[in-house]
Amino acid sequence: FRSRFIIVELLRALRTPSQTMSPSIPKVAIPPEKWTATVYSTPEPSLAKAETEKLAAMKFDPSFFSNAYNQCIGRGLSHKECVASLPQVDAKLTPAGPLAGADASKDIASAIACIGENGGDPEKCTAHFEGLAKLAGYQEEVKKSSTEKASEFCGKAGYSLLGVPVAYGLLKFIKIK
Repeated sequence: FRSRFIIVELLRALRTPSQTMSPSIPKVAIPPEKWTATVYSTPEPSLAKAETEKLAAMKFDPSFFSNAYNQCIGRGLSHKECVASLPQVDAKLTPAGPLAGADASKDIASAIACIGENGGDPEKCTAHFEGLAKLAGYQEEVKKSSTEKASEFCGKAGYSLLGVPVAYGLLKFIKIK
């Protein structure tokens, strides 16, 4: 009887923790109903917002290079000549943004280095981020004066503003209770 008890205790001790614990439901950081918003938008605190209107304009032709190669072979050129004459980039491909250029690589590298030096604190690297924002073409909203607002409103209203002086003149003679 005692040996049976020892064997049972040994088997209990040899069980893995997953065999002794009840299965748990995995916790999801993003609820499923927000998955599409997560893919097609940017987080609220992000400084670089996604330009969703440009997503539909993106193009990629997977058969571009094979078509160009086949046309070249069809002209009677050899394999080496065709490979050498292939264009480097598809002409219909959506162009890269302003931060993908060679001009921005130094600024991006300095912003990354600044974050690395300051322990990931973005507050200490705002000068770098503002420089990248200018390079990307972002501009802060300009505060409009009241005269600019009035002239803009008049420009939008157009000829319908001709009735304002007439209505003002008529209201002098009409008393509203």
